[in-house]
Amino acid sequence: MSLIEKLAHLVGDRKVPIPAMPGLSVPTISFGSKATLKIIFFTVMVALGAVSVGMYFVIRDVVGSTYNWPDAAVYQANADGLGTMGNKLPNYDNGEESHTLKINLADGTRIDKLTLRNIDLGKVGLTDAFQIQRTTGVTGAQAYLWVGEITIKNSAMPTLAWSDIQTGCLNLAPKTDGHTQETTLVSTIPSLVIDSDRGSSTYTAENTIVDRIILEVNGSTYGASIGHLEIDDVDATLGAWTWKNIRAGCITMDNTNEIGNGTGINVSSAVWADTVEARIVTDNIVDTPINVR
Repeated sequence: MSLIEKLAHLVGDRKVPIPAMPGLSVPTISFGSKATLKIIFFTVMVALGAVSVGMYFVIRDVVGSTYNWPDAAVYQANADGLGTMGNKLPNYDNGEESHTLKINLADGTRIDKLTLRNIDLGKVGLTDAFQIQRTTGVTGAQAYLWVGEITIKNSAMPTLAWSDIQTGCLNLAPKTDGHTQETTLVSTIPSLVIDSDRGSSTYTAENTIVDRIILEVNGSTYGASIGHLEIDDVDATLGAWTWKNIRAGCITMDNTNEIGNGTGINVSSAVWADTVEARIVTDNIVDTPINVR
């Protein structure tokens, strides 16, 4: 005997009495026949099933469209720090899903320290693997990423292209498969000090694989500031490190870094353009055949 038949057998044609109220007639509720009970039971089950399926897709959509730092997604940063709940980026033009780690730096953003460690980059079809830039249309004397100190170590990339960067000191000692060093010495560049931790926080992204990293300045009134940008063991198999629109206290890229695409030391894999300006430059770059893949 099925569950429905058991329920029908137990209930049968029984009636459920409702306590009488003075002066009121007492209505009765009848479950009717077994067929009626089956219809009611089936209707309830269908309704519950529809609600359950709806809840499943709602939860799946919410979970699928939000990400926790530092999963590949776009994150918003502002004067209160970096929001650690990210959103999905649009797919690439070819329809493939984007696995980019992007931070939108709103006007007045303040971050004490941002560490990027043990991250693998690179995707076929992408020109850049690591970008620092400002949003198209954002201009002005303050529309930069202001960084007290940038340190880069244990990292590798096929190519590097830096421009529109101004820094108090620039210390370069990477191994390169050919380079162009056109940094302009400017004695009037002031020291940049970003030491106050008030209202800022520390964030670390590590041990992950993404298509690329993008840090993008969105505001022109104050720009965005980071006390210390630390990059350690960030390796790109494809794509360039394209950095611009930076104002820094000091930038150091030591001899644990390698840059090269295998074209030989007579072709530049790394370019520091003449729009890179520094008050003090220490150049210990070593050219040697390198092919980062």
